[in-house]
Amino acid sequence: MIDLHCHILPIDDGAKNIEEAIEMIELAKKSGYNTLCLTSHYKVGKYENEKYNETFKKLEEEVIKRKIKIKLLKGNELYLTLEGIERLEENQVNTMGDSNYILVECFPGMAYNSLKNIIKKIQKLGYRVILAHAERYTFIDMKKLIDLRKNSVVIQVNIKSIKYKKVIIKWISNGLVDILSSDAHDKKYRNYDFEEILLELEKKIGTQIYNKILIENQMKILKNEEIGDVLDEKKSFINNVISDSFLKQFFKNNNSK
Repeated sequence: MIDLHCHILPIDDGAKNIEEAIEMIELAKKSGYNTLCLTSHYKVGKYENEKYNETFKKLEEEVIKRKIKIKLLKGNELYLTLEGIERLEENQVNTMGDSNYILVECFPGMAYNSLKNIIKKIQKLGYRVILAHAERYTFIDMKKLIDLRKNSVVIQVNIKSIKYKKVIIKWISNGLVDILSSDAHDKKYRNYDFEEILLELEKKIGTQIYNKILIENQMKILKNEEIGDVLDEKKSFINNVISDSFLKQFFKNNNSK
């Protein structure tokens, strides 16, 4: 598997030092990952990639020294402010494994229209947008997910969120989630301990979709390829919504007679 969202590099609020980072990498390896994109936060005024390259090199050397067979790639999780977009334009923010995909997160209280406007700015710069942990934002529902997908936004969801937010299964089943990631921050709580969640998920959604959102789409992103025609994936869902609404109204009318 490929993890495109984790905070293993010890420069933000994730791993505290190289040793904890190594322990997290070993846990990721045991969980089935062979590639990790180290997406440290990029938030102007707080996390600005200070010592990113230096620390990445040190961690990579340690992984080789300990003969851990896992590939490390560079990345960032960009906090969506206008200052952040300026830094992206100045090439100070890491894309996903040197592709033109950029992982982004909303700031608290951000309105949906503001999100769409700032995404358009990023896309005009030539980047493809991956929305981090979409399940966290209160304004996100199935209608908004469809709208984002129509506008070529890649949707990422955290694996552990599946356990607490049941609607995610519905999102996945209807083709509204592109990638699942760990968003791992430490070895104790926000970690790689989600084997049972993944086993149960594969039973519910099937191996084909499971592989797509945990391996195949990640590979396409790192190869700088398009994930696919998002509108085609929606047709059955949109029709189901229309049909479902019609049936509800039908039974409501008949029951009222």
